Amino acid sequence: MSYAIESRLDAVVFDCDGVILDSAGLKRNVFADFYRDQPPALYRAIIAYLSRGGGQPRDVKFHHIEAHILGRPISEARIRALSTQFAERAEAQVAQAPTIAGAIEFLDRWRGKIPLYLLSATPQEELRRVIKKRNLTDHFDDVLGAPPDKTNGLSTLMATHHYDPSRTVMVGDSYNDYRAARSNNTNFVGIAPSKAKTPPFPEDVITQPDLRNLEEILEALQRPS
Repeated sequence: MSYAIESRLDAVVFDCDGVILDSAGLKRNVFADFYRDQPPALYRAIIAYLSRGGGQPRDVKFHHIEAHILGRPISEARIRALSTQFAERAEAQVAQAPTIAGAIEFLDRWRGKIPLYLLSATPQEELRRVIKKRNLTDHFDDVLGAPPDKTNGLSTLMATHHYDPSRTVMVGDSYNDYRAARSNNTNFVGIAPSKAKTPPFPEDVITQPDLRNLEEILEALQRPS
């Protein structure tokens, strides 16, 4: 593939769920299982929130659902307990989720040639366990989870390695991924399955259903105007 990509990029930063692993829907289902006993109207509100709330840490999601949808009193102990239960239910399933089409092929071709990072809202130790189980640790220069949030995580990553935002690309499947990229003035590629009714990004965002054409997209992004 083109030397232009290798010479014009400082780093490519990937979200995990929905970008490397086909696990975003799986995690939404695990969240939904916590609230299946709610009245239909509340359950629908929870599902709607989860559908647009990708890329956020699970404690933020539980806090929003509990406080703002269900109107329950909030305690940090309850949020921690819910997050722990979520991890217990989800981690093994995520470790067995299929990969997004083109993801492994891209990582195999470009590891060691372009700095590649994983940046996720999943707690870092859990994320690293999953990536290790999938034998993907060596495909990335680093695997970074929460905390902090993605905006600050991306900022810290670029500052630590002195990456130029204009030569850095974030690849994500949620509006929060897009917001992290825009907040840091980096390029962004959106991943939205073809079955998705409406991608969660502005209309001018370059969007692909998977990573099979990622090289061509990256080359177009970095092509001199």
